[in-house]
Amino acid sequence: MLPFHFAVAYAVNARMVVLSEREASIKPELLLAPTVLIQCQFFGWPWSRARHAFADRRTFAEALARINGEPTAP
Repeated sequence: MLPFHFAVAYAVNARMVVLSEREASIKPELLLAPTVLIQCQFFGWPWSRARHAFADRRTFAEALARINGEPTAP
């Protein structure tokens, strides 16, 4: 995934969470993991980004799957 696509995927999914009808207490939980990964990939040290690139992308995909999955009942 190119950095541009990575950023766009994050922005689209973050906006989707914010606009969703999920409970306000669940939204920060859903946004935390992808936000930390994006921050590390775009603002971290270059050697750290390179070292964690594949693991971060896999974790990012898992976080997006959680966001796009069925909402759980409280």
